[in-house]
Amino acid sequence: MRKWRKTLFLALFILALSAFFVANSIIVTGHEVRLVTPTFPRIELSADPTIDEIIENGKETRYQGAVYFVNEDLYKDVEVKGRGNTTFRSEKMPFQIKFSEKVDLYGMGKSKKWILLANYYDSTQVRNSLAFYLERLLGEQYALNGKFVELYYNNERLGLYYLTPKVEIAKSRVDLRDPLGVLAEYDTVHHENKVCYTPKSGGCITVSDLVSKDNESAAMTDFMKSYDNLMSAAKRSDYAAVSKLADTESLAIYYILSEFSVNPDAYVSSFYFYKDGPDDKIHAGPGWDFDFAFGNRRWSYAKEDEFFSPSFKQFQRRWAFGGSEYFDKVSGTSRVMESDDAISKLLYYMIDMPEFLSQVKTIYRERLMGKKDEIIGFIKDEVALIKDQALRDNSQLQFDDFYTELDELFIWLSERFNHFDTEYGEN
Repeated sequence: MRKWRKTLFLALFILALSAFFVANSIIVTGHEVRLVTPTFPRIELSADPTIDEIIENGKETRYQGAVYFVNEDLYKDVEVKGRGNTTFRSEKMPFQIKFSEKVDLYGMGKSKKWILLANYYDSTQVRNSLAFYLERLLGEQYALNGKFVELYYNNERLGLYYLTPKVEIAKSRVDLRDPLGVLAEYDTVHHENKVCYTPKSGGCITVSDLVSKDNESAAMTDFMKSYDNLMSAAKRSDYAAVSKLADTESLAIYYILSEFSVNPDAYVSSFYFYKDGPDDKIHAGPGWDFDFAFGNRRWSYAKEDEFFSPSFKQFQRRWAFGGSEYFDKVSGTSRVMESDDAISKLLYYMIDMPEFLSQVKTIYRERLMGKKDEIIGFIKDEVALIKDQALRDNSQLQFDDFYTELDELFIWLSERFNHFDTEYGEN
């Protein structure tokens, strides 16, 4: 009897131990064996001010702090600041962290500046990750990547965040080398505290980064001259001149990404260009800021049929050029839309050129068409990683149901593929 009990106890012990090993990692270093329970990647950020004090002092105020990547590395000399526009004063603030020297986080390449996106307005929290994935599929060489992490600030859990490099000039980012190389942003709505360079066509272009900080005047003189010439050539449908001034493939990729995702920020802000000195062309990209894109119902216009057919471009065109009638819900009357110079008209002119339209169709057919299942599979893989954290966040913030929003996103993507196959597909 004792022998039977001993055998049963040993069997149960081995079974329990096996289950434990399945759920844990075994790390062997020399003669040491350590069992490490895998956890969701966690970042602990610390600095003197409270969140309320950061908001009160403004997003340009920088603080010295430290950041600890739990079970990995501690960096003590780190600059911390709040960031974002509409999200800066939200219940879930995004952050920028700047290291004293370049670091490679989670294999994404070396950089000093990193962004912790809050995805506050996206109940699924996957839209930015999805957009970067699409941009990689489309072939943008500087498309970003990211890593979902759980963020704590001064020992208080802030929630699920998306860690990604900042859009900047660097060897592993936007790799510019010429002394007059510049990374510029078309930004007509969030350019406070920035020098605004005004194109002849209207709007506002700001400096995002420079190869040489001492050469801003010369670099922007060169860039703005090229940009004005590009807009002029596009307006008169001179494709030969456009192709000499701009990298039309990068513009086609940006157009497809913005149009497919129905990104409301695409033509008013977060529209990046780069030019590596006087001998280079203007390039578009990389893409940024997609939390309101992909039919996000938290943006009121996303509920309108015009977002699906015939094209979001037509909806934006109405705002940019004006002239069409619309029903004003406030006054209860029909009004005529006024033109809005804040919206970039570059891609509206471009897509009306047969040569550019042909390039857009070719890139879509070769790189994105037929990949709906692959893209939905990518989203499902992301969801499998973040669902527990996302559900916790949405419950805390009293947002819409996580799975309901995901279902809406999947339906929206199917409809968008149908629309693109009709507009840009083989037929």
